[in-house]
Amino acid sequence: MSLALIQESAKEVRRLSIAGSNLAVGDFRLKKLVPPLEQAGAKVPVFAQVAKAINDLVNGKEAQSAANLLSLSTLINAILYTQGQTGAEGDHSELPSHSAKSCDTKTSARVLKPLIQALTSTGSGRFEIVKSALERGAFSDLRLIDPSIRALDDVYPELADLVMEKILPAYGPGIAPLLKSKLDLKGKKSDARRLQVLHQLDPAGTVELCKTALEEGSPEVKASAIGCLGKHEDCLPLVLEQTNAKNKVLRAAALEALAEHDRPEVTKIFTDLIKGKALDILAGPFRALRNRQVLKSLIDEGQRVFEAVLKGDEDQRARFWDILACFNERKDPEVEDFLLACMKEGDKILKLKSPKKSVIGGDDLVDRLTTLLYELGSPRVLEAILARREVLPATVFTRVIYSALRTWPAAKVYEEFSPLLAEKKGAGKAKNEMLQHVIRVGRGGFVAYEEYYAIDETDPESKWFDKVSWDPRWLDAAIKADLPVIVCCFAEPNHKGAITYLVNQSQDKKSDEAGLIINALARCKYPKVTETFLNAVTARTKKAKFVDYDLQFLLKRARFLPPGELSQLDAFAANLDEKFVEKFLEAIQPLRPTLSDQSDKSDSPAP
Repeated sequence: MSLALIQESAKEVRRLSIAGSNLAVGDFRLKKLVPPLEQAGAKVPVFAQVAKAINDLVNGKEAQSAANLLSLSTLINAILYTQGQTGAEGDHSELPSHSAKSCDTKTSARVLKPLIQALTSTGSGRFEIVKSALERGAFSDLRLIDPSIRALDDVYPELADLVMEKILPAYGPGIAPLLKSKLDLKGKKSDARRLQVLHQLDPAGTVELCKTALEEGSPEVKASAIGCLGKHEDCLPLVLEQTNAKNKVLRAAALEALAEHDRPEVTKIFTDLIKGKALDILAGPFRALRNRQVLKSLIDEGQRVFEAVLKGDEDQRARFWDILACFNERKDPEVEDFLLACMKEGDKILKLKSPKKSVIGGDDLVDRLTTLLYELGSPRVLEAILARREVLPATVFTRVIYSALRTWPAAKVYEEFSPLLAEKKGAGKAKNEMLQHVIRVGRGGFVAYEEYYAIDETDPESKWFDKVSWDPRWLDAAIKADLPVIVCCFAEPNHKGAITYLVNQSQDKKSDEAGLIINALARCKYPKVTETFLNAVTARTKKAKFVDYDLQFLLKRARFLPPGELSQLDAFAANLDEKFVEKFLEAIQPLRPTLSDQSDKSDSPAP
């Protein structure tokens, strides 16, 4: 039988169920369905029952409309369920399936949602979310495979590269069909990443695909294919051919791929390039270069060019700069000896005349030499930097301080650099600002550890700052120099002068460091820190129209306040402007006892 009339009746019943049963009495749309239903009821009795139920509803009383509508709805739904289709027309075929190393789908929606948003949207802060989730092992969930593949197209290259290198390969070869389905050899960087992931998943099985990409792909895809083919000894002839490519990107990719191979033909290529004019293309490949003969050739060339620079040849400055770039990230003893030998001539470099043909001055070269030496990090080079600290340009003074912190005793560091806190003019002022920055980095004078390490150029992996000891006299020097932030960095509970100074500073309504001051007072166990915090919040919300960065940072300091004063904070929130209440309550939430804390108290024996 045809179900069109029943389906139309169900549609009208649903409409009236939403609008209200009292509107069903006299409804003209339902009335129009009664004649065709009665006609169909002559052959199929159930249609006549539906027609009768509609008549009872539209011609009945409003008081009975709810019961009549429910009866009609029940009848129609019963018919639809018994007469509904349970299948679909068409041929049967197996659904594609893909195996993966992970089969976990237990990640909660609370964790999954922000992670998917970070992988598929745009905006700041997403890289840290993904990186943190990777470290926690959250990517074992199968539901993150597709968003991770989509992240290869991300506009933020660091995020896309992280997904390519660390996340997708962990799922195993089973995701290869998903990657191949969206691979476009004529595409851009995202397709180059897809090809690279495919090669990581199945190196031998993707050789032919990489060869095809090398012949037909776009420059980005070709460069990726060259890097993949460079992993296979039998494909090196193809990579060697690309060292003569017209496209500079392809030449650089070929050189980087060949740098890992110690072969005569590779040695000849690099040796010839060192003698050539363009050295900037070698900076990347030299980070992975293993051949000692090539390294010696570059050092010999560096010595020759350096001697020419000392003689006043301005044309050689750019070439020497490119040679120094090739030594970046190399820890070889020969490189260290060469850089130290150049550093010994630092006085002569700084006395070079201002360039007319080149943009690279003598101070630029010394700056670069100092940075490379510091990155080597050996005691020998750190001592060499400190030995020349008086003649080095101010631009590298931060490196001088770092070298001292890693080499000298705390007392010597204080005696050498603390007078700079009083400098207010000229080069001394610049060094003062650099010194304050180093102190803030080392003593937590920024919002978060990750943030100030992202700003600074030190190695975030070593975190050697955690091992640095500071002379206690820094605190008195900071108070004398009237530097509130530095006082916050060094403040201790037993130093009454520091607490008094910070309390006075907290009363300055124009101060931008209220958050750091509250943080320091809480660390010093100042008894009125909550009152000081609330006064600071009152001052900053008085004329504010929204929660700005400084106010947000101040509110976040609430988690360091004594939990016993939560009632005072709640009372303050009750009178706070509604624009700031939500953020304020979020800030004091960590002070509230958790369920586990309450259960621990209930389980403890009575006195």
